[in-house]
Formats: sequence, C-alpha cells, structure tokens
Amino acid sequence: MEPGDTDMQRVSSRKSQADSRSVIEEVLFCPTGACNLRCAPCAGHWVQARLPKAAALRFLDGCSRAGIKRVGFTGGEPFLALETLVALVRGAVKREMLFDRIMTNGVWFKDEAHLERAVRKVMDAGFDGEFCVSVDAFHEQDMQQVAQFVTCAVTQAGWPDVVSIASIWDVRRRETEQKLKQLAKHLGGKIERHPNTWAIRSPDAFLRVNPIDLSPIGPVAREKQPWDGRWFKEDYCQGPGRTFFVLSNGDVKPCCGYATQLDDFTIGNIKRDTCRTLLARARKNRLMATVYAAGLTAIRQRLERQGVRFPGKTSNHCFFCHYILTELPRPLLESCLDAPA
Repeated sequence: MEPGDTDMQRVSSRKSQADSRSVIEEVLFCPTGACNLRCAPCAGHWVQARLPKAAALRFLDGCSRAGIKRVGFTGGEPFLALETLVALVRGAVKREMLFDRIMTNGVWFKDEAHLERAVRKVMDAGFDGEFCVSVDAFHEQDMQQVAQFVTCAVTQAGWPDVVSIASIWDVRRRETEQKLKQLAKHLGGKIERHPNTWAIRSPDAFLRVNPIDLSPIGPVAREKQPWDGRWFKEDYCQGPGRTFFVLSNGDVKPCCGYATQLDDFTIGNIKRDTCRTLLARARKNRLMATVYAAGLTAIRQRLERQGVRFPGKTSNHCFFCHYILTELPRPLLESCLDAPA
C-alpha cells in the first residue's frame, strides 16, 4: 500500500492475505531452558525448566489434528533434554508431520561417543530435518567442537547439507566472519561468498549461512543503536500468528521473536490448554489481530496521530513490538488496536 492510503483501505485490500498469514503453521518446542553456554542474545531470560513430555505429546497431537504440519526445536539447548527431544521426534513422525530444524550450539556433548549416540538417537527416531548451529560473535563455542558436530551429523544423516549456520550479521560482523573462517578451516573447506551471505563448502559438507538481524532488546540493547533510520518495508511480521512457541515450562506464545519474553504474548499453557483453545486465543490477541488486518505501519501511523513521536525509525519488527509494549501508556496503545474478530 502507498503511504497515503488509509487504514480502512489497508484492511480492505489485504484482508484475505492477512487471514491466510494469521494461520499457525509450525509448533516450535523448547525441550529445556537449560544450556551449557550463556550467550548475550539469550542470557538465560528463558525459564530454566524442562518441558513435560506427556503434556508436550498431547499438545503435538492436538496441533496435528488442527492441521499444523511443521515441527521445530529450539532452546536452551535441545540436546540437553534428549529423551524429550527424541519422544517428540517420534511423535511427529507417527503423525506424519514435517520437520523444520533443531537449533543447537553444537558443543553440548562430553566426548565423541556421547555426540554420536545422541545424534544417532535423534536420526533413528525419524528426524529428517535440518540441524542449525548458531555461530557468531555472541556465541562462545570452540569451532573445532562445532566442526566435530557438523562432521558427525553429515556422516550419520548421509547428506552434505543437513547442517546450516545461523549468524547475527548486522553487529560485530568482523568477529563473526573470523569464526566462520575458523569453522571452514576445521572442516577442511572454504568460504563461498554469495550476495548478502556466505556458505561453507568442504569435501563432505555444505553449510548455508543464514544471516539474522539482532533485536536490540534486553541484554544486547547496548550492542547497537536500536533506531536504524528505516521503517519496515514489509509491515506484516513473520513471527506472530505463524508459530506456536512452546517454552520449557509449557507456556505458549504465538511468536518466535525476542519480544516473546513479554507476558503480552503468553496465551496459555500446554498443561491445561488444548491446541484449539490456544488457536482461538491467538486470534483474539489484539496486537496480532491488528498486525495482520492492518500492518505494523498502520499501528505506527495511528499512534503518531495520537501524538506519539518515536525517538527514531527501526526496520526491526521485534524491537518495534517491544518498544510499543514497554514504553507507551497501555491505554494509548489499546486505543490504536483493532477489536479482535
């Protein structure tokens, strides 16, 4: 839509698109909040609990019956709750669901035997998705250990691109590049430069490097100027409304970004709520309803008409959500949101 278009025009022209985008597409489980590292972007702000396996399997079944087809895993470090991870992988296979990725730091294992046993258990359970290792200036792994994990995963999976890399790319980039070069060296490979990103190619492996932008929230807020001088080009955030993020204590948030630490996005808990109940609550979340009916730009413009003057511009969706939820008077924000459908 053009800048001069009204909120009503936005709603009318994008309603069908918004409706389709607000459907939950994936359930993302956090088997444990525990991690063997303590990195700045996370810094332990997730609850340090272990996901209740029985409740998680019940919720997985409900997600499958509700038409949610994709499953992923994050943490904490998922491999530190191997029994739960394997059970959920088996459960997803039984329900013919698709796998996204297992996010890992790649250095959780005690020795080579421990590494091989754990990866084999996950693969034998039926996992055929991707392992994604976080490698950047903020994650303090030994690159030789990461290379050991990559080699093990590629060997046991039998395909060269079973591992990818996720890197914070917009802050402390030189340090991140050095770590990626170290990893390539340990793998006996080299860096390939592609537009806006890199890849690592070795005789046995091919690792895509997925660049991600750092949300300047919480412990990493000091790392960058949060107002980058640009507003989002696409104002329909890819997080809220598309993912059920199940935290290790069972809380569910329909968002996978940094703003999930806020209670505003908690819509229930798998110990007491069904998938269908949470789907209904997700649709009634006023912020998400407005994002998908009108867009983040419309929310900003409504706030500006109410007299809000932002300290700058940001293209980061998570930071924008975090800012309006933590810095603005709640009655003012509520006045600029749509009523739930």
